Amino acid sequence: MSQKDQGLALGAEEVQQTILMLNLSIAQIDLSISEGDHSVNALIDSFTYMSQQLEQIKLASNEFLESTADADIVEAHNAMLTSHTSELAEKMQQAVIAFQFYDKLSQRLDHVSHGLSGLADIVSHEMRVKDEAEWESFKLNVRKGTTMREEEELFELIFDQKVPTEEAIEIIKGRMLERMNKEKDNEDEDEIELF
Repeated sequence: MSQKDQGLALGAEEVQQTILMLNLSIAQIDLSISEGDHSVNALIDSFTYMSQQLEQIKLASNEFLESTADADIVEAHNAMLTSHTSELAEKMQQAVIAFQFYDKLSQRLDHVSHGLSGLADIVSHEMRVKDEAEWESFKLNVRKGTTMREEEELFELIFDQKVPTEEAIEIIKGRMLERMNKEKDNEDEDEIELF
């Protein structure tokens, strides 16, 4: 071992502290996932609200059918139905967005938690921490665990291209924003074509 390598070697106390920090990070991530369940609760509230709005629409529709052919009554019912359906559509959109956000968040946090657990496992064994094959196997497993495009791109930037972490994050944020704008433009074009 060279003098340079000896200067970077972790002692038993440093390894133990590293493991404790990794375990703390894992626990924080797991707690974050649990807290993310609030998004699921928002979904439940939204769907409950939508169900109530649908019931209101059904009742209004029945009243409409039972009413006279009075134009004022027809116009009032039509306005009420339009209002309820608009509110319902908005709540449904919010529910879908909340669910998509929570799903991606929990997937990412789960992947990070598994990665940190694997890292803590390697670091806690003196023989494994010095085995290059263990590290390569670990990185391969982390890479295989990436299921989202942004995760794979982040892995490539940091591990393959050696881009500093903060710079890699900014690059991915830019790409995500660009993709969202492109998707929005495509949706707008599709809407125009439908008319």
